Amino acid sequence: MIVTISSIIGIPVLSLQTGKRLGTVGEPIIDPNELIIVAFYVNGPNLDQNPSVLHISDIREIGALGAIVDSSDNIMGLDGLVRLQQVIDYGFKLPGIKVIDDHKHKLGTVENYGINPNNAQIEQLYLRPTLTKQFLTATLTIHRNQIIEIDNKKIVVKSPDIKVVEKVQKTVSENAIPFENPFRAPQPETKLTE
Repeated sequence: MIVTISSIIGIPVLSLQTGKRLGTVGEPIIDPNELIIVAFYVNGPNLDQNPSVLHISDIREIGALGAIVDSSDNIMGLDGLVRLQQVIDYGFKLPGIKVIDDHKHKLGTVENYGINPNNAQIEQLYLRPTLTKQFLTATLTIHRNQIIEIDNKKIVVKSPDIKVVEKVQKTVSENAIPFENPFRAPQPETKLTE
């Protein structure tokens, strides 16, 4: 199951220990080398430190109620979090980043993305297509397996191989079952009696 990031940002962070709302899930902190969410910023008036972060490994479950953690001890300040600070220093944000194919054709910009809630891996990118491609489709979906290169300004993806696409189309057409439209089938002749 893939969950969009837009459905996670803004949900409450709840303590399993007390049952209270600790804060709200904010922007994700993404490691671009692995294309994985390592933590979320957490916002709220009841937090000891601002900014505060919540590591993905400390979230027990993300569901209809919100993000459930053991206790408020799972929400930490940035002091002393050296490895996380290195990822934050990348300054990597997915929304708005341009996506091109390996032939340098512009495909669009990332509008939303889907993650696997079990491991926080970013599985799919949902693009707002370029103006010329908007006539063909409202959104484009790119799977993580298509990604070749990532930096802070662009994502490069594999373009479809024309030979593979033609081979698939040929195989589909060869194996297609002929369809007869019952409304176009010849009708039996009826004789008029006088």
